[in-house]
Amino acid sequence: MVVQLVRDVWQNFREMEPNQIEILRNEGRLVAKIEVQEQFYFLKGEQQTLFFMKNLITFVNKMKASGLPFTAFEKTMDGRSFVEASGMLFTLEKNLVGEEVEQLRLIHIQEIGKMLGRQHAVSQTIRMRFNRGTSWGMFGGNETDALGDYDENELSFTQFIEQVDGFTNEIQLINELYIGKREKLKLVWDTLPSGPVQGDFCPYNLLFNAEGTITTIFDFDIAGDEVFLNECIGVGVYLAWHCEYIDGETEWQRYQSFLQAYESEREFSSLERESMDDLLAIVRAFRYDRIEEGISTLNGEDGGKQFVVKTLEILQLND
Repeated sequence: MVVQLVRDVWQNFREMEPNQIEILRNEGRLVAKIEVQEQFYFLKGEQQTLFFMKNLITFVNKMKASGLPFTAFEKTMDGRSFVEASGMLFTLEKNLVGEEVEQLRLIHIQEIGKMLGRQHAVSQTIRMRFNRGTSWGMFGGNETDALGDYDENELSFTQFIEQVDGFTNEIQLINELYIGKREKLKLVWDTLPSGPVQGDFCPYNLLFNAEGTITTIFDFDIAGDEVFLNECIGVGVYLAWHCEYIDGETEWQRYQSFLQAYESEREFSSLERESMDDLLAIVRAFRYDRIEEGISTLNGEDGGKQFVVKTLEILQLND
């Protein structure tokens, strides 16, 4: 049934019969790898709106025209960029160029910083908006888990407060620092530079050549509108503190190299610089995987003391 759906959609793009169809994913969205005459294609079906898909095509084309290696959507035989079928919108991409990198070096972090800065610089020139947020978003309220409402940072803080017991003085200070920084950021959030972004600019959505240059940027299903500084710091924290790394630099050295590479393509505004330390503190302290790992130590020998003290130290940086 699924394979037949793939065949039916494929016939809109090419007349050649596939040699092989491999279903890579069929939960939430459909992803199929199609082989035709030693050429590979990826057919992706998403439950998206026409509004989103048309804007995504505009966004990707703008990025490609500016020299960023975003994957191109193949055209159908009658000139369309997507096909509607079984309640999904399907796009087709050729086999991606480059290799995945699971263990980062400094050259990869610098390259990601540079490319993210270039994406944001181009985004500032684009008037279109997706009219939805990204998974990096803050201040959505968490009334639903929809992009734009979802606020992972706030949820992680709430989880921390609810599950960490004892350490009264430290918890009180952590609470005050976090709330204070969030309130300061919220006052300026809507005035910080923002625009349409790919939404998940991380190594698992990037391919590299042997020299460490990004050759392909792909996977746009959670693209949206985002505060550039928020995505920048979110990606930087992930790369510096949470990715497998095999060079000798410290986390701070990785992070600073990332920021320098980013600014080689797009300089921060004065307001972004004023907001940077507060945003870095709460993103680092309450990234979800750090909180999950820390909570797992609460029943350990020190009862989570090291975790709590480190959380406080992060929030006090530059205070």
